[in-house]
Amino acid sequence: MRAHKMKRITGGALFMALLLLLLPLAGLAAAEKPSFLTGKVSDLSGTGFSLEKKIAAAGTEFRRMGGGKTYFTAYEFMSRHKINRGSSDRPQDGYIVNTKDSRIRIEDKGRGKNQVGTETEDTPSPAALLFLHDQAENGEVIDVTVLDLEQTYDFSDTPAFWLGRAENAESVSFLEKSFEAAKDRAQAQKSILFAASCHQGPQAYVFLKKAALGPSDDKVRETAIFWLGNYGDGQSLADLKEIYGKEKSVSVKKQIIFAIQLSQQKEAVEELIRISKQDAGQEARKQAVFWLGQKASAESVKALKDIVDAAGEEDSLKEQAIFAISQLPKDRSVPMLIDIAKTNKYPSVRKRALFWLGQSGDPAALKLFEEILLKK
Repeated sequence: MRAHKMKRITGGALFMALLLLLLPLAGLAAAEKPSFLTGKVSDLSGTGFSLEKKIAAAGTEFRRMGGGKTYFTAYEFMSRHKINRGSSDRPQDGYIVNTKDSRIRIEDKGRGKNQVGTETEDTPSPAALLFLHDQAENGEVIDVTVLDLEQTYDFSDTPAFWLGRAENAESVSFLEKSFEAAKDRAQAQKSILFAASCHQGPQAYVFLKKAALGPSDDKVRETAIFWLGNYGDGQSLADLKEIYGKEKSVSVKKQIIFAIQLSQQKEAVEELIRISKQDAGQEARKQAVFWLGQKASAESVKALKDIVDAAGEEDSLKEQAIFAISQLPKDRSVPMLIDIAKTNKYPSVRKRALFWLGQSGDPAALKLFEEILLKK
């Protein structure tokens, strides 16, 4: 009798163990899904599971459901910027999420147009990442975008799995693994870098710097460099200068210059001036000159004037400097261009200054043309 009772208890225990194993795939799929996700959405956000296990469970559940080519996963994280999607001056009807050419498409229900999220600086807040997985590639990530938790997203065609909330360090670790797995898919890698750039915390920055240094495709590295530049602080500026010093590719160097000019720090202008005067590459120097004109600081304006006046400089660099001067506010550009047109010893430089004065339509410029034409 006692042996029979023991057998019954053991059988019940085995049944409970089996039930617990099946819960992540069956029970959680029927759980209440987040209110901002509608349609074919299953909830796999049960506690006690790592993000990596939840992602694996999503792939398993997708196959159990009958599979197909692609599926979505999504989870909440802490963004370093407030994410806004759509217009704030009218009510939103929500969005339809689908795929096209292995990319995520988020279409405004009201207008039927693909929408892109925007960021508000320096207002950390919760957001969500949405991943597109390719079942044929063992569930690897082929695209990722960011979701605004204050909007509604409808998954009517491709199934989605909600994974709950992830710590940022765990999220970045998954992104980095996905980045390495997508080494032959540049577009996927670029979208992963964007997702990483949204994260609060040092792990994302370290990942972006590593990607910027290589050995990925140059276009992928340029994306990482752009997002490094968006930090705009002293550390990112120092790292961009370090990367620039090691770089050989002209296109990558030009992207670093663009990223440097995103910073509002005085050291960014100093670095642009250094590149404009000292870099061995003409294209890099021209790029630095252009962005000096956009900065319009006292130091950058002086550097532009020095380039115009310098002996032995290439005409193309001088022309770029004059163009940069012409882009300054008129109260600064017009007097400088008039001075160049009157006093510069190089005829080609004077001619270029006159051209941009003609484009300005400023009364002082018109007066100069009158003096020249009438030889007053």
